Amino acid sequence: MFHQFDKVVYANYGACTITETDAHVSFGGGSEKTYYVLSPSSKRGGTVYVPVDHEDLMTPVINRTEALSLIESIDLIATDDFNDANSKTVEEHFKSRLRQCDCATAICVLKTMRERITEQKRKKRLPSSMYTRLFDQANHRVLSELSAALEIEEDEVVQFIVAHNRDANA
Repeated sequence: MFHQFDKVVYANYGACTITETDAHVSFGGGSEKTYYVLSPSSKRGGTVYVPVDHEDLMTPVINRTEALSLIESIDLIATDDFNDANSKTVEEHFKSRLRQCDCATAICVLKTMRERITEQKRKKRLPSSMYTRLFDQANHRVLSELSAALEIEEDEVVQFIVAHNRDANA
């Protein structure tokens, strides 16, 4: 059970703040259901309604200590070597990893897509639109959750990571 003002990660929206926990809404004239109302932290904005009986699709945002630990171990997170001749299978594999709503897993996907895009560019090929799309989704997920955990803006996260790891290695 989540509470009002809890920060959660939900689907492709990334980090969101729960603004209501018991909104009774009827969409399309159907029966009334109880929803969590989420406000995404990204600039995209909007309002997201999640049925209370689907709360298992939301996970709490990691705390600051977990975020700092994760930042310090980014270099240790391995890439995913999954490959298949069918690009739809590859895409579904990585989308399912992103649906886990786990920041470390999203970093794995991000690093994997960056590696594959770089490899395609090295071969003087145009990067696959699937790879760039998955990269963007993973990047949004990571920046969104880390910004919520560290209580900084998304566009400050990369600078924070660089500075933190530089200070930790000094």
